[in-house]
Amino acid sequence: MPPATATSVLSFRRANKQFGARVGLLDVTVDLQPGIVGLLGPNGAGKTTFLHLAAGLTVPSSGEVSWLGGQLRRSPGLDNQIAFVSDGDHLPRRQSPLEFVGELLRCAGCSPDDAEQRATRTLVRLGLEAQLHAPLSTLSRGQRQRAKLAQAFALPAALLLLDEPLNALDPVWRREVASLLRERAEAGTCVVISSHILEEVEALSDWLVLLFRGRLVAAGTQRQIQDLLRNRASTLRIRCDDARRLAIDLLGRAPVTQLRIDGDELAVNAGDLDGLYRALPAAVLASGVTVAEVATDGDDLVSLFQALSAEVR
Repeated sequence: MPPATATSVLSFRRANKQFGARVGLLDVTVDLQPGIVGLLGPNGAGKTTFLHLAAGLTVPSSGEVSWLGGQLRRSPGLDNQIAFVSDGDHLPRRQSPLEFVGELLRCAGCSPDDAEQRATRTLVRLGLEAQLHAPLSTLSRGQRQRAKLAQAFALPAALLLLDEPLNALDPVWRREVASLLRERAEAGTCVVISSHILEEVEALSDWLVLLFRGRLVAAGTQRQIQDLLRNRASTLRIRCDDARRLAIDLLGRAPVTQLRIDGDELAVNAGDLDGLYRALPAAVLASGVTVAEVATDGDDLVSLFQALSAEVR
């Protein structure tokens, strides 16, 4: 079993979590470094179980979860390095945002003055200056969501774990929260965002972790995931001024398995998509056609997730 790397903020080593006969997580091994990590998967994929293990709220049935290059959850002071924001609208409705965030900061070891200053600064940044002392029950859902996020952003933690953090936020505050996430990542924090909205997390994340039925089906940088997409894309679509002439030339240059012509569009299937990409420029030059557009089916994150998920069904 390989050790966690020196730069790892969070490490899973063959981590399993069972709830009676139900499997929450199955044999997951992954290292997470500073940056924004998108934790993706449909409902029931194991995202919440992953976050609870990452936050130390529960322990694995077998395997190991460790933090900051190897510390175990019982290590002194580790609580102050982890901030967790759960999904759902469960807040102490009688408290004000300032009381809510300040109390959590005091529990993390901040002095009363420091806690109030940090809480106020973060809540103002999140647009809650006018609601600092209002009961949480009087705030809108979006405002309560920002108050939840404030308690995570106010703590100088090495690991932020956020379950559906953009829920209930309008477009303006989605952009502002995304900016805060990027600031924390650039400062060296590992920010883990769980979401079922693939396109949203794809736009935010440096690194992606895809779960399906408790299994890790893919993990890597955006570039590595893009390489997977390219290898798994099934159809190349080429729009040009003479699709038939280009099709004839491609047949002699690439491992084509199927060709379809629809007006000015040529759809090409190939067992070796990289080989098809390599052959295309020469075929275009030899045929003399003018190409207006080249695109692939199955080269988006949704398609990749569907393909990878099918492998573990």
